[in-house]
Amino acid sequence: GATASTAGFAVGYESPSQFSREYRRLFGAPPRADVERLHAAPAAAMAL
Repeated sequence: GATASTAGFAVGYESPSQFSREYRRLFGAPPRADVERLHAAPAAAMAL
Protein backbone atom coordinates (compact mmCIF):
# COMPACT_ATOMS: atom_id res chain seq x y z
CA GLY A 1 0.00 0.00 0.00
CA ALA A 2 0.94 3.60 -0.44
CA THR A 3 2.30 5.68 2.39
CA ALA A 4 0.58 8.86 3.50
CA SER A 5 3.49 10.78 1.98
CA THR A 6 3.05 9.06 -1.39
CA ALA A 7 -0.70 9.65 -1.32
CA GLY A 8 -0.20 13.31 -0.41
CA PHE A 9 2.25 13.90 -3.25
CA ALA A 10 -0.07 12.07 -5.66
CA VAL A 11 -2.90 14.50 -4.93
CA GLY A 12 -0.79 17.63 -5.10
CA TYR A 13 0.58 18.33 -1.61
CA GLU A 14 4.17 19.54 -1.56
CA SER A 15 5.14 18.05 1.81
CA PRO A 16 4.07 15.17 4.03
CA SER A 17 3.50 17.54 6.95
CA GLN A 18 1.16 19.71 4.87
CA PHE A 19 -0.85 16.64 3.84
CA SER A 20 -1.01 15.30 7.40
CA ARG A 21 -2.07 18.68 8.79
CA GLU A 22 -4.89 19.08 6.25
CA TYR A 23 -5.98 15.45 6.64
CA ARG A 24 -6.24 15.92 10.41
CA ARG A 25 -8.17 19.16 9.93
CA LEU A 26 -10.67 17.51 7.56
CA PHE A 27 -11.07 14.11 9.22
CA GLY A 28 -10.25 14.81 12.87
CA ALA A 29 -7.37 12.34 13.05
CA PRO A 30 -3.99 11.94 11.37
CA PRO A 31 -3.67 9.62 8.36
CA ARG A 32 -1.85 7.09 10.56
CA ALA A 33 -5.03 6.52 12.60
CA ASP A 34 -6.98 5.45 9.52
CA VAL A 35 -4.12 3.28 8.27
CA GLU A 36 -3.99 1.47 11.61
CA ARG A 37 -7.78 1.10 11.66
CA LEU A 38 -7.80 -0.37 8.14
CA HIS A 39 -4.99 -2.79 8.96
CA ALA A 40 -6.91 -3.97 12.02
CA ALA A 41 -10.17 -4.44 10.09
CA PRO A 42 -9.24 -7.75 8.38
CA ALA A 43 -8.19 -9.24 11.73
CA ALA A 44 -11.46 -8.14 13.31
CA ALA A 45 -13.45 -9.67 10.43
CA MET A 46 -11.62 -12.98 10.84
CA ALA A 47 -12.60 -13.10 14.52
CA LEU A 48 -16.32 -13.24 13.67
